[in-house]
Amino acid sequence: MKIWKLILGFFGLVGGLFAANAVKSKEVKELKKVIKENKKEEKKVEKEIKVLEKSKVSSKKEIVNLKRKLINTKKNTQKMEKAYENDEVESAEDFLKKFAKK
Repeated sequence: MKIWKLILGFFGLVGGLFAANAVKSKEVKELKKVIKENKKEEKKVEKEIKVLEKSKVSSKKEIVNLKRKLINTKKNTQKMEKAYENDEVESAEDFLKKFAKK
């Protein structure tokens, strides 16, 4: 009987740990959606930069501004991904206030 209790206790403990890891806060889940939106925006800006570089009509200032926007977006996305991976609720709330489009 004691062996069964130990085995069941062990499996319960392991199951509890997995369940605790699986549950992410609401803010962190929303942050994942914002990360996806930012990645889509990055791709759009990259395509726009390529098109403008090929066409000789656009100014260098416009291209440089787009490149700067792309760099800032990538940095923010990396910070958001780090907060998502570490399950940091406070950081997720801050990013959602800044970047969430409602």
